[in-house]
Amino acid sequence: MPCSAVHHPGAGGPLTETANRDMAVEPTQGGRSAWRWLAGWAVASLIAAGLATYAHVQALDGQMQAVGQTLHRVISQRADQHDALLTSIGAVVRVPGPLRSDLVAVLAESVQRFYPRVRTIAVVEIGAEPKVLFSTHPDDAINPPAGAVAARLATEPPGRSVVLPGAAGSGFYHVVKRAGSEPLALLLTVDAARLIEAEPGMVTAAVGLTAEDGTAIVAPIPAGGAVAGWRGPVLDFQKVLGSQSQPLTLSLTRNLGLAETVPFSTIAAIAAALGLVAWLGHRVVTERRKAEAARRHASLSADEARFAQATRVNAMGELASGIAHELAQPIAAILSQSQAGARLVRSEPLDRQAVIQALEANARLAKRAGAILDRLRDYVRPGAPERQPTNAGELVGHVVALIRGDVAGRGVHLSVGPLAADASVLVEPIAVEQALHNLVRNAAEAVEALAPERRRIDISTGFDGGMVEIVVEDRGPGLAPELLARLFEPFRSTKPNGMGLGLALSQRLVEANGGRIAGGNRPDGGARFTIALPLHRAEPQRREAAE
Repeated sequence: MPCSAVHHPGAGGPLTETANRDMAVEPTQGGRSAWRWLAGWAVASLIAAGLATYAHVQALDGQMQAVGQTLHRVISQRADQHDALLTSIGAVVRVPGPLRSDLVAVLAESVQRFYPRVRTIAVVEIGAEPKVLFSTHPDDAINPPAGAVAARLATEPPGRSVVLPGAAGSGFYHVVKRAGSEPLALLLTVDAARLIEAEPGMVTAAVGLTAEDGTAIVAPIPAGGAVAGWRGPVLDFQKVLGSQSQPLTLSLTRNLGLAETVPFSTIAAIAAALGLVAWLGHRVVTERRKAEAARRHASLSADEARFAQATRVNAMGELASGIAHELAQPIAAILSQSQAGARLVRSEPLDRQAVIQALEANARLAKRAGAILDRLRDYVRPGAPERQPTNAGELVGHVVALIRGDVAGRGVHLSVGPLAADASVLVEPIAVEQALHNLVRNAAEAVEALAPERRRIDISTGFDGGMVEIVVEDRGPGLAPELLARLFEPFRSTKPNGMGLGLALSQRLVEANGGRIAGGNRPDGGARFTIALPLHRAEPQRREAAE
């Protein structure tokens, strides 16, 4: 590692380059963030659409179940009325004597007027030769044969009403009952469509009625908005009527169309709300990122400003040559004028005016030399040093942030190993950072011309007794034996244009903070420099107060 630390970062130093890269990356990150938020909104909207559709279908099913229960109760009551009607007709039929058809006709007319669903009322003899004794519609094709009525009641006790199904799909069924002990049967033909008729607007599903043996009295035709290629959910309700004599099954069926299944307006509202939330979230995150980037930029800019002041000390090596040149001329002139003045004083006669001119010239030249020194002092003196507790890892981090761009530009890989925890030191941060900066830059210059696998710098921290160590290692050619003995002496450099002040200045800065610096070679090649600083421990009373 050549022992020179002459480096002039300009106004756009490593820190500025890092900040510029952050600013350049920010739009790309913002674009990616927007796409992520958009994707999240799309996924959330799809999930919300699925949940809204499921809830909507469940609500429709719940509504249909409620309607089905209401309709079931109404139809069951209507079916029970049929038993009461047969009982009333039976009372007239059982009047002693021949069948009073006229009385039956009057009663039948009254029943059919109040109960339009009763299509036919008939009295059937179920003796050896079954025949119809009375019928309100004797020639109706839907009337069952007298023999069928007799066969259905052959095993039924008197007074019990039973169902005699009509033809499949006819829409009618018959309720038959024995009229006491007489070989007579009573028959009601019921219009099932009117039986299951609901109030207008009450039912939006197809209503069906099925006999106990499975015969469809009224076959339901599923209702709903059919869409080509769409098979929506089917809502279904089934329940047996509460009538003991007519255990028919009531069914409601509804095929949901696309518009009925998917609540598009609800989904649109949810998607809009989610979109607003996603947009606001994206804006909040973006503004936070911008604020964080601005904070980092301000922090790094402050570090660069402080470091720029410190680098003026590092530039003293190069300035020394110019300062020496500037001082050489006035000093030589002062010497010449002084010698001339001395000769004038010894000469006779004494030329007082010439002596005065020589002394005045010396004064002017001395003032000029003083002005040169004042400029140098103002340049290298940033102010009174202030030590403060600082984490060694933070010192390393600041230097890495400042020099990473310069090192990367040389094609050198900078690796920072695990940083020791609780490695607090009481130092002037800028001074130590300047010394560490010199070491890292020297290492980069030592390896930048080597093969890629050797262009590597490692920085690590650790403990050695009561000292915190910061180690900088490279894979360069190492330090020559003749240089090791006088490594930190000023004005010794292996660089063609180096002044040899970098390591000397680093040593002075480290030792001024109570530390030490050492350099040597690694066993497997390359140089290793170690900065050791005393570990800072808080005073017991302060530590207890903090706890």
